Amino acid sequence: MRAGLLASLFLLFSSGLAHAQTMTVEEDLVTDYKPVLARIEASDTSAIRSRLQGVVTRLTIDEGSVVAKDDVVAFVTDDTLAPQVRALTARIEGLDARIAQQTDDLARAEKLLDRGFYPKARFEQEQTALNVLKQERAAAASERRSLMAREAEGNIRAPADGKITSVVTVQGAVVSPGEEIARLATLDGVVRLSIPERHIGALSEGESVTLRLPARSDEVRAAEIMKIYPELRNGAVIADAEVEGGLDALVGERADVMVPVGERRAIRIPEAFVTTRYGVDFVRVRVGDRFVEAPVMLAEPVAVSGAYDVLSGLKPGDVIAAPEHETS
Repeated sequence: MRAGLLASLFLLFSSGLAHAQTMTVEEDLVTDYKPVLARIEASDTSAIRSRLQGVVTRLTIDEGSVVAKDDVVAFVTDDTLAPQVRALTARIEGLDARIAQQTDDLARAEKLLDRGFYPKARFEQEQTALNVLKQERAAAASERRSLMAREAEGNIRAPADGKITSVVTVQGAVVSPGEEIARLATLDGVVRLSIPERHIGALSEGESVTLRLPARSDEVRAAEIMKIYPELRNGAVIADAEVEGGLDALVGERADVMVPVGERRAIRIPEAFVTTRYGVDFVRVRVGDRFVEAPVMLAEPVAVSGAYDVLSGLKPGDVIAAPEHETS
């Protein structure tokens, strides 16, 4: 009877081992990273300027506003243009009336000319007068279109998709042609990093780097270096990086670029194999025919998510299992 009970327990334990998630501990070559302070800049910036002299009658943006290309961000009005447009409109209406009258007179004169009761020289003179009126009307219409186009220049539009970083004028201010209204930073998933010059040897185009954002709970993002600029700026190398999934960060926000500083051999295990109780980390290690929970000392790598470096408590060749979960 006792032998049968032991056999039953052994079968149950063997079944548990078969279904447990296990792995063999191995020593791998890992890369150590050092955080290098960098600043996030916009890949491209642009100044939104006025093309018209006048008064800013309306602003539709504020710092932080996201705009699309050709969105109207401000309205500038030149009060001298509207009266000129109205005067030209009245002149065109007068010319239209004169042209209509001259056309009717010329039609009657042509009938009389055909019957020999109207001088041909006078008919040609009136025909020339009609052509002159049409030319004057065309010139007035062209001048009005020019003034209306200048009025339309008062609709200040965004040159590209982006985020407004600064607004340098207020509603009611008088602006001149070329004067800056606001500044815009493009939003294209590319960030510009400013990295100290001494770390230029750790960067190369096409290389993948890791960004850590201290202001955002140490969020870690992967990026690829797209371009390294050949000119230093204020003792820093400038590089463009494309962030996976984009990056909605502030211009000038601090970012830590994880730069590789060396390689070493270490034991690394997935986070799923670790249990923490009362501040102590445990890993289930196979000892003989069973698993026991052994205390370990761990250090989480800065640049690797979801894995731990094992400082002590495990050795290569150990078989570990994922923690058991209670089922109801």
